[in-house]
Amino acid sequence: MLLESMSPNEANALYILNNLNSEQIVKLANEWILTGLFTDSLNDLCWEKEPEMYIVGPMFEKLVKELNIPQLTRLEAANLIIEKTLTQIVNKEIEPEVGGSYIYNYVWGEVEDEYPVKKYLGDSLGLEHIFCWLREIWDCRDGSRILYYTDLPRSEAEKKFEEHLIEEAQNWLKK
Repeated sequence: MLLESMSPNEANALYILNNLNSEQIVKLANEWILTGLFTDSLNDLCWEKEPEMYIVGPMFEKLVKELNIPQLTRLEAANLIIEKTLTQIVNKEIEPEVGGSYIYNYVWGEVEDEYPVKKYLGDSLGLEHIFCWLREIWDCRDGSRILYYTDLPRSEAEKKFEEHLIEEAQNWLKK
């Protein structure tokens, strides 16, 4: 996920999902302050030269309160990051495999115990089709057996899988 142009609300969602480290928090604080956003906690974050999460974390939580950002559940945080990442895929800001892998490893991986698989991987968050095409991309790249477009050269099959992943990202965003 691109940290650039990330809103405090999106950063809070990453923080809730344990996907925002202390260095990233300070970097974002510096970006936000340059855009004219200001609170005491934000200012304090900008001064952290060797950020440690035990110091930066509470400052960030205080910043969230100062900005009146609503408290998110882990599911709300996951959906917010999924939406942001899928939008970046659709807008061609990140590659489909990069965005899909991020969702799989860092979003789904953080909530899968709370929202277990019903029938297909990722189905509790509506990601099963995205993960299907992501898996095909991975299998195509590592030489594993692919299930679709077996009549095409792998490079062409991979392009088809990427197109399908983008289509599924668009479908998810319409929900």
